[in-house]
Amino acid sequence: MDKYRCFIAIDLPGELKRDLVRVQDGMRAWPGRVKWVEEKNFHLTLKFLGDVDPPLLDRIGAGLAKVSQQHSKFALMISGLGAFPSLRRPKVIWAGVCDTDKYLYRIWRDIESEMVSIGLPAEERGFSPHLTLGRVKEAPPAPGLDKVVHSLSLDDRIVPVSEIKLMRSILSRSGPDYFYIKSFLLQEHF
Repeated sequence: MDKYRCFIAIDLPGELKRDLVRVQDGMRAWPGRVKWVEEKNFHLTLKFLGDVDPPLLDRIGAGLAKVSQQHSKFALMISGLGAFPSLRRPKVIWAGVCDTDKYLYRIWRDIESEMVSIGLPAEERGFSPHLTLGRVKEAPPAPGLDKVVHSLSLDDRIVPVSEIKLMRSILSRSGPDYFYIKSFLLQEHF
């Protein structure tokens, strides 16, 4: 039986995805080689699960249902542009996610706990919420990304979050294709 390459994510509104493409277009002036994320694939990853045996999907779903019952709908702020590990040595170019009230962190922490309890590995790097715009495909990267980023703007945007999704990724030569497996609605209020 083939395994499913899975992750848990928050989907983004279409208008924000279009704005992120406009930012990417502005970054194309930078001469670095970048694999840009396609508009349809923009999302906020809460946890990458890796290759999962299909029978385990029911337990993952039960864990996500439990987490979604413990959390209310909330809003994120998308703000700023940057790169990991830095703009001078970029490997991942991103749009920032502000989690001032720690709603996102608490959901991540509870998802992490549920997934570890069913035998999936814990995240070793911690949680750094961001929206990946592209991955730099050269080392060392071309200079000047910091200047390009500082010349661009991405208006702060409030994004309502009402659900988390279990997703499947299928890799191909042209890049990944993402498929929705199941959605878990967050609560109205507690």
